[in-house]
Amino acid sequence: MGWAALLLVVAALHLGAGWQGYVPSLVFAGAAVVAFLCLPLLRWRRMPAGLVAFALVVLALVGGYWVARDSAIDSTDPVAVLLDLVPRLLTAARPAPATPELLVPGALLVFGVSLVVVLAVARGRRSLLAPVAGVATLYTCTALLTAGRADRYGVIAVALVGLVAVGWLVVDRLEAGGRVLLGLPAVPVAVVGLLAAVLPSGDAFEPRELVEPPVSDLGLASPLPQLASWANLGDTELFRVRGPERAVRLVALSDYSGAAWQAASLYGPIGAVAAPDLPAGTRVDEAEVEITIGELRGSWLPTVGRPTAVTLDGAVVDPDSGSLVLLDELAPGLKYRVRGVLDVPDDTDLLDATVPTGEQTRRYLALPGLPFSLAEYARQIVQSARTPYERAVAIEQVVKQGRTPDAQAPVGSSYARLERFLFGSPGEPGANAGTAEQFASAFAVLGRAVGLPTRVVVGFQPAAGEERVVRGSDATAWPEVYFAGWGWVPFDPVAGVSSGGSSAAQKREVLDRLASITASPTSTPLSAPPPLVTPSSQVTAQAPAESQRWIGYAVLGAVPVVILLVLGLTRLVRRRRLRTAGATGAWAYVLDGLLLAGRTPPRDRTAPDIAADLESAPAAELARLADHAAFAPRQPVAAPRQPMALVGAPGGGSGFRPAGGAAAGGAGGAGGGWPAPGGSAFEPPAGAGVALGAGRGVGAAGGAGDSGKQAWRLARQVRRGLRRGVPWYRRVFWAVDPRPLWRR
Repeated sequence: MGWAALLLVVAALHLGAGWQGYVPSLVFAGAAVVAFLCLPLLRWRRMPAGLVAFALVVLALVGGYWVARDSAIDSTDPVAVLLDLVPRLLTAARPAPATPELLVPGALLVFGVSLVVVLAVARGRRSLLAPVAGVATLYTCTALLTAGRADRYGVIAVALVGLVAVGWLVVDRLEAGGRVLLGLPAVPVAVVGLLAAVLPSGDAFEPRELVEPPVSDLGLASPLPQLASWANLGDTELFRVRGPERAVRLVALSDYSGAAWQAASLYGPIGAVAAPDLPAGTRVDEAEVEITIGELRGSWLPTVGRPTAVTLDGAVVDPDSGSLVLLDELAPGLKYRVRGVLDVPDDTDLLDATVPTGEQTRRYLALPGLPFSLAEYARQIVQSARTPYERAVAIEQVVKQGRTPDAQAPVGSSYARLERFLFGSPGEPGANAGTAEQFASAFAVLGRAVGLPTRVVVGFQPAAGEERVVRGSDATAWPEVYFAGWGWVPFDPVAGVSSGGSSAAQKREVLDRLASITASPTSTPLSAPPPLVTPSSQVTAQAPAESQRWIGYAVLGAVPVVILLVLGLTRLVRRRRLRTAGATGAWAYVLDGLLLAGRTPPRDRTAPDIAADLESAPAAELARLADHAAFAPRQPVAAPRQPMALVGAPGGGSGFRPAGGAAAGGAGGAGGGWPAPGGSAFEPPAGAGVALGAGRGVGAAGGAGDSGKQAWRLARQVRRGLRRGVPWYRRVFWAVDPRPLWRR
């Protein structure tokens, strides 16, 4: 029992890797300990152990509902609340926040598995498979919940296998009084280590693909027009950031209507499987920061990169843009930690990088009703550029040249506002002047016009320091360009010196080669009707990647089928082994049927008594044949014999006494005994002493020939009668029920 408890506690601690922090591991280990502390209740003779276990499970489910009901949509339906626990966990962040409602499914799993193990050990007093099956269940759930990252190098697996080997080869042998072979536990550990090194890894099955994440339609307004008002706040503290020095993002805007940039409207939990339209790059950097809200208002949450985890309950994210939203309004003093991933390609990566084409880039190239003036202006800018990166650098430089940032400039990012910003005559409001909104929007629109997938990011560039105070004057916006294989790369058309993964020296080399850039505004009147201009890059349809979801369904469907096949084949092997034992095996076959029918007789009952209780003529005849096969002499001894008389023997059995001499003692059991060697007239068969009561197995002296065939014919008749008398749900699993495999 102690060995089983140690195994389950270690597996429960490992399960906590699917949640944030160390508290979940302690909670799950406590759930395993509580299950083992229920052992006295399971051994309470006044109540059946099964009924006690059922009551404990019901009590655990009620407790789980009580904890999770406050965060459920419909808290009046306990069944719906409990059924929703696992989908909520699979659509939460990875690792999941250590909130009570998300800890409930893990705690219930550990308690249920541990309770089954305790019940198996308590009833059998020696169970070597149940603890291993429980550990395997918890370890598999941990691997599925963490996509295999919890035990990346197999250290926990090797440790668990070592504990299993110690239990099988040391603890069990000590309890049985056998000799301990200390070198044997190293064998299974070495085998598992070898398999872990040889077997391929990667392309792990993702159970989250089987759950449709809950999506909320929020319809939040873009914060881009607020840049001017934030700038007017000056030194007002919006929030504080503690952690690595990274640009703080508020929202990424990908949809452009020609009049304004629009924020996404559909949001789901962090960690939802919904993949972004454009995947992350091959070079990434992970950063975690702590943010304390000050005077910042609204629902947008500051973050770094694409958020992968946040300590706030109720935060949802747009999987495509990575924009993080709190369902409630921000309040002063709100503190949380957020972890995000940023694309950080090298200078050399971008020189020859390409941009993707296909359906997934359509929204990042959309320019409905693009005026000819902007399309022609973009074409003139990039006429000497050879690669997408050179096009982006050229647009960044031209947008910056001759234009000045002005917090008092008119807001807006429509085509008309951008034309005034780029082509306006001196003295006109907003001509050649604007906030970061106009600079970033002009770059994004011109980039899309020449085939660059772009978006606009609203965020903050705080000053350097361990704890940075983000003020209203730090609010800004910048455009980003997506490069195939390298992800989203930021550019800075306001200062023109920073573009994320590209250094200023790299950009200067590109600009020196593009010294022939002499783009000038088109002479097309700005008041002319803007013709629809298609971006220069051809958008070709690309077949979406084939879904791999069917693999998960196939695996989940195959597991129970394989288990049933293995159980059925094992039962068939047992039946064939019993058949070779003749009449004694036939009687053991009937005892298996009694176990399946829920009519297991006491261990001290003899075969004739059991047959009498069945009130079946075939059972009585089979009991007689089995007794005869087990206890009757098989061949006479060549020595002279004396007449023998069957008499009572000590212990309530019977023995043989020579007609003219002292008794030849034989230890009699409930069903008969064998004469002792001194004075016996018959030689006992091999395997003597095997009785046929309810608690015995198969004797080695099986009855062969016609009596064996007749016994098995009778056994099949008895089994059919037993099977007809059980409920339908027991008949369904009659052929694969594993309980006869454990009967001794």
